[in-house]
Amino acid sequence: MLNSIRSIVFGLSVCASFVVVADPRPANLQTQQTGVSLTLLAQHPELVTPTGIDVDAQGRIYLVATHTHFRPDDYVGPKHDEVLVFTPDGQGNLKRQVFYNATAATMDLELGRDGWVYLALRDRILRVQDSDGDDQADVVETVAELETEADYPHNGLEALAWHPSGDLIFGIGENFAKRWTLTGSDGNKVSGTGEGGIFRCAPEGGQLRRIAKGFWNPFGICVRDDGEIFAAENDPGERPPCRLLHIIDGGDYGYQRRYGNEAHHPFVGWNGELLGTLPMIRPCGEAPCGIQPLGNGLLVPSWSDHRIDYFPLTPLGASFSAERISLVQGGRYFRPACIAADPRNASPGRQTMVWYLTDWVDGRYQSHGYGRLWKLEIDLRNAGWVSPKQTEPGQQQRSFARALRDGSKSADRSELLQLARDSDPFLVRSAIIALARQSDQLSADRIAQWQPADRVSALLALKIATPGSVERARLFLDDPDPAIQFEALRWIADSDLTELLPEVTQLLEHDDLDYRRFEAAIATLNTLAGHPEKGVRDTDLLLQRVLDEQASPKLRAYALRMLPVQSRVSEKGQTLPSKRLPKPLNATVLQKMLSIGDASLSLEVIRVMAANPLPMQTLLKQVATDPKTPDRLRAEAIVGLSAIAQRHLQTLLELAGHQQKMIREEALRGLRFAELDSPQRQRLAGLAKRFPDSADSVAILLDRDMVKAQRPSVQDTAAWLRKLEQIQSPADPAAGERIFHHANVTQCSNCHRHRGRGNVVGPDLSRIGEVSRRDSKRKFLLESILQPSLEMAPEYQPRQVVLTDGQVFTGIRLRSSTKEAMRDTNGQNRTFDRDEIEAMYESKVSFMPTGAVDSLTMRELRDLLAFLESRS
Repeated sequence: MLNSIRSIVFGLSVCASFVVVADPRPANLQTQQTGVSLTLLAQHPELVTPTGIDVDAQGRIYLVATHTHFRPDDYVGPKHDEVLVFTPDGQGNLKRQVFYNATAATMDLELGRDGWVYLALRDRILRVQDSDGDDQADVVETVAELETEADYPHNGLEALAWHPSGDLIFGIGENFAKRWTLTGSDGNKVSGTGEGGIFRCAPEGGQLRRIAKGFWNPFGICVRDDGEIFAAENDPGERPPCRLLHIIDGGDYGYQRRYGNEAHHPFVGWNGELLGTLPMIRPCGEAPCGIQPLGNGLLVPSWSDHRIDYFPLTPLGASFSAERISLVQGGRYFRPACIAADPRNASPGRQTMVWYLTDWVDGRYQSHGYGRLWKLEIDLRNAGWVSPKQTEPGQQQRSFARALRDGSKSADRSELLQLARDSDPFLVRSAIIALARQSDQLSADRIAQWQPADRVSALLALKIATPGSVERARLFLDDPDPAIQFEALRWIADSDLTELLPEVTQLLEHDDLDYRRFEAAIATLNTLAGHPEKGVRDTDLLLQRVLDEQASPKLRAYALRMLPVQSRVSEKGQTLPSKRLPKPLNATVLQKMLSIGDASLSLEVIRVMAANPLPMQTLLKQVATDPKTPDRLRAEAIVGLSAIAQRHLQTLLELAGHQQKMIREEALRGLRFAELDSPQRQRLAGLAKRFPDSADSVAILLDRDMVKAQRPSVQDTAAWLRKLEQIQSPADPAAGERIFHHANVTQCSNCHRHRGRGNVVGPDLSRIGEVSRRDSKRKFLLESILQPSLEMAPEYQPRQVVLTDGQVFTGIRLRSSTKEAMRDTNGQNRTFDRDEIEAMYESKVSFMPTGAVDSLTMRELRDLLAFLESRS
C-alpha cells in the first residue's frame, strides 16, 4: 500500500498541502498550456525503469517495471521484469501488486479482451492471463515469435496497439540490420533485415502480415477509432530528427539500417526523398516511446527532450501535417516514456481527459532503480489549444487512397499512371500499390512504349509485386533513362539480386553515367558483394577506382569526389577547409592526375586541392596562374586560394586585372574579405573603369555597407526578384556553383550537400531544382536566403548548448542519454557529458547566417539561384 500519494499539480488545478520528500533526481516540471495538470502517483522504489502502460475500465493501472534492461552486475532487484498493477482503493491510495514476473527486455504492455495482458518482449509477443482469480497471471501464450541473432533490448518487437477491427498492431525496430523471421501462432512467417516494420495479426497471433516498412524504431504506435494508424520513431540514427508518421497499409517510409550509419545513402530516405516512399507528418521530440490520440491531434511524450507535446493534425492531401504545441516541460530527470489513456475518456460529454505516463527518470539505459508514474489531466473547458475531433476535409482524399490500396476502388491502368504522377506522395504510393495488382498485364514490350515517368511507376509497381524478379530488374537496368536506371539499381540492392552483379559491375564502366547513378551503382556493388553497410564510403573500392589509370577519367573523378571525408582545422584562430585524404593519395598523385588533361578529372582534382588549401597551395597557384589551363579550372583553383587569400594577395591582385571575366571575378571574390592597404584598394578601384562589367564586384569588395544600403529590405522578396530580373547578362550556373562552395563568401557547402559535395547538417540540395512547389521555386529559394529563419524546417532546427564553463555550442541534436550527441555546422559530431551542460535551448535562428546576401552582388545572387534551380 502506498500510504501517501505525492502530487505535483500544475495548470489550472489547485494543489492541496502535502509534504514532498527531497528527491535527488527532481522532475522540475513546468506546464506550457492552460488546462494541463500533472500528478505524481507513485515512484521509486515502488516502480523502477518503467516502460509499457495501460489502464482497465476499473481504473487499475498496469505497467512494466524493467529489471533486465542492460542490467548491471551489481544490480539489486528481481531477476525478471515485473508487470505491476496499481489499484485505487477509493481513499486516495494505490495498492501495488505484482501480476507477472517471468520476462526479460519487456518493452510494452497492452490490455486485451477477456483479461489478457499482452506483452512485447524483444523476441516475442506474449499474452498472459489470471485464470483462477488470485490476481496473478498463470496462463501464458505466445502470439508471435522473432528469430534472429540480434539481442539489443529495444530495437526488436515493441509498440502494441489495438485496431478497431480487433486486430493487434505492433512494430519491430531496425534489429541492427540482422536477418529476422517473425512467426505467428498459426505458423505464418514474415522475414526481413534492417528496414523495421509494423505488423498486424489476430488477437491470438494468426493471420500475421506486415503492413508497412522503412522504420528505424517505431516504438510508439496508436490507432484512432477511425482506423488511422500513427507511429512515433524512437531514434533517427545519423539523420535527425525522430519522425511522427502516418501509417498506411503498404507504406514504405524509406529507412534501411543495413545500409550503414552514414547520414547519406542513395537508397535511404527519411522524409519521402525517394520515389514511392512516404514523408513524416512532422518531426517530434527526441526519443518518443508512446503516442495517443487527443481530439484531432496526437499526444507524444519525448524521453530525451523531457517534454509532453501535442500535435494538432491538419489534412494534407491523403495524409496530414502538424505543428508542435509543448504541454509540459521537465528537467533532465523527467523522461516520460509510454502513455495510456483512461478508457473513461471515451464517455460522451467528458470534460476532463486523463492519461497515465511512465517516467524512466534517469538518462542511463541501464536498469538504475529510478522510475515514476504520472497522471496527466487536460481540462477541455480551459484547453483552447486542443484541436477538436470533427469530420475533416481531408477524410475524402484518405478514403480514396485507402480504396485504391485495398482494391475496393477500381481504376484502369491509365488512371493509375496519372495518379502516380501526383504531387501527393500518399496518393502516389496508393496508385503504385494498385498498379502492382495488375503486374501480370505489365509486359516489357508494353512498358517500353510508355513515357519515362510511367516506366518509373511500372518499375515501382513490379518491385512490389515481384521483388525477386531478376529478369524484370535487368530490363529496367538497361533502360536508357537515368532516373529509371537509378531505381533499377535501388531495386537490385533492396532485393539482393546477386545474379545481376556482373551487370552492375559493367554499368560502372559506362562513361555516360552521371554522378547519381555512379553513386547508386557503388552502393549496389557493395550490397551485392555482401557489404551493404559500406554504403558509398568504401575507401578501398573507391581508391582502387581513383588510381586505376585504365579507367574512364570521368568515373575516376566521381570516385574522387566520393572519397574524401570533410573535416575542419584551425590555424591561428582562422577556420580553414581541410579534407583528410587516404594514403597513397597525395599532392604528387593529384598532380599526375592533372597531367592527364581530362576536363572532368582535372576539375575534381582541383576541387580536392581547393578543399586542402594549405598543403596544396603551391599546386593551386600553379593552376591559377597557368595561361595554358582552361579558364574554368583556373577559376576553381582561385576559389581554393581564396581560403588563404592573405598569403597570396599579390597573385590574386594580378589575377583581378585579368582580361578573362571568369578569372578576374573569381580573384575579386577571393579578395573580398582580405585585409588590403590603401594602394591595393586604389589599384582595385581602378578596375571598375577598365572593366565596367565587373564594376559591381569591385564595389562590394571596397564598400559592402554602401552596396547593402542601396538594396531593398530582406523582407521584400518581390523587390529583390524585380532587381534580379533587371540584370541584362545571362545567368552563369557554373559561377553559382563556385559561390555555393566558396569557403569565404557564402559557405553554403559547410551545411548543405549538393551532388556529392558538402556536408549533411542541413538539407541535401542535390535535387532542389527538380522539386515543384505551390509558389515560385525561385521565390522560395530567394526567400530562404534572404530570411533563413522565416520558414525553418523543424528537422533542421538548431539547439544551443550552454556549457558549465560558459562556452556556447550550436548544433543539430542527434541523440541523448547520459551524453548529448550533436552535429556541428561543419558536419562533425560532438559529444558532451550531461554534467558539462548548464542549459540547452531550441534556437529560433537558422544555422544559415542572416545577411548572406550582403556579401554577394546581385549578379552573384542570380548565379547562385541559377545553380540551385538547375536540374541534375
